[in-house]
Amino acid sequence: MKRLLKIISVRGEFTKNALILSIGTSIAQFFPILFYPILGRIFTPVDFGILATLASITSILSVLSSGKYESSILIAETKQDAANIVGLVVLISFLFLSVSLIFFQLFSNQISLWFNEPSLKAFLFIPPLSAFSIVIYNCYNEWCVRNKYFITLSWNKIINSSATTLSKLLLGIVKIASNGLIIGDLIGRMISAIGCVLRVLKKDKAVFSQISFKNMLILAKKHIEFPKYQLPDQLLSKIGGILPVLFIGAYFKSVEVGFYAMTMNILSVPLSTIGLAVRDVFRQRANEDYIINGNCFKVYIRLLKVISLSGLIGFLCLIFILPNLFSFVLGEQWLIAGQYSQILLPMITLSFISMSLSGVLIITNKMKISMYWQIYYVLSTVISLFIGFFFFRSIKMVLICFVIGRCSAYILYILLSYRFSKGNMVDSNMVKF
Repeated sequence: MKRLLKIISVRGEFTKNALILSIGTSIAQFFPILFYPILGRIFTPVDFGILATLASITSILSVLSSGKYESSILIAETKQDAANIVGLVVLISFLFLSVSLIFFQLFSNQISLWFNEPSLKAFLFIPPLSAFSIVIYNCYNEWCVRNKYFITLSWNKIINSSATTLSKLLLGIVKIASNGLIIGDLIGRMISAIGCVLRVLKKDKAVFSQISFKNMLILAKKHIEFPKYQLPDQLLSKIGGILPVLFIGAYFKSVEVGFYAMTMNILSVPLSTIGLAVRDVFRQRANEDYIINGNCFKVYIRLLKVISLSGLIGFLCLIFILPNLFSFVLGEQWLIAGQYSQILLPMITLSFISMSLSGVLIITNKMKISMYWQIYYVLSTVISLFIGFFFFRSIKMVLICFVIGRCSAYILYILLSYRFSKGNMVDSNMVKF
């Protein structure tokens, strides 16, 4: 890593930071991809379907519990303010998720029936614990981006990915738990969260030792626009993300949820993780450009060209070989997942492009626009899923309709981010949409 960084010019700070995170995320994705052939043979598609349902609940809780205040860490005026925001997020998340844990235990039977999966009852203690671990991880991610701790952030991604994967593998082999895939996922997330806390205490203990409840309240009021606008925005995003899992589980079988979940794990998770790494570097650089110049169009258009070309190359390399690739790597039982992946690949490619550019609307303070887009995102998902089921009654046609609806949303987001990246540019020819 050090030798590689010496080759890069100091003037290319954006390139250097992007490379650091890209290397870290690539290594982080090496672990799950390496062990999926083993996990796919140890656990069944039904196991992956149950995990996907629990992960859906977890994703909703992680957004609701934090109020999305962690997104304001990047734009806080001082490092001390940023530390107080971290404290605020951890406190309100702990309180919210403690109540959620009690609620899930009291109404476990009803919740299992809602999700059409009776076996969920034994695992409903997991979502609140996993959500709290995710909140801590997200706060640390924002803290690293703000302070340009990109090497540390890369290590954090590696630890998060490897801990989760190895926990699943170990429990699957020794069969200590009734479902090692689910318990292993929780243990891995908790290890990652503990690692984040230890690294903060080691590097920035002095800053965090000065946080106070009074300052937390002041900053909560100052950044109230995040729970007002970005919380609904992100909640809609999460709902849109879990709708396919809930819909397939309700109208088809858990095994179909497992095939869908495995497809998204193999294709979407690596691409989304790389996209998030690029986004983290892009947000930091774009935020600086926007403060100085009133726009971030130059860095935006440069990134758009690179990731669009990368996405196209990846699409052409994979589209024709996916069914055979899934069957060969994961086993014959996953051939159907490979067929699903061919259908979903166009959507995943566009998702990668839009995700990499997703910091623009926050930097330019267009959170209302972002929320309106999320409404379209959810509505297009719901409508396309229902059209696919009620008109065709086929899981493959449901997925095709779903992909068409989602692609329209991602294309719209790319156009919006392109428009608002121009900020207050004076050149009338360039300001045109």
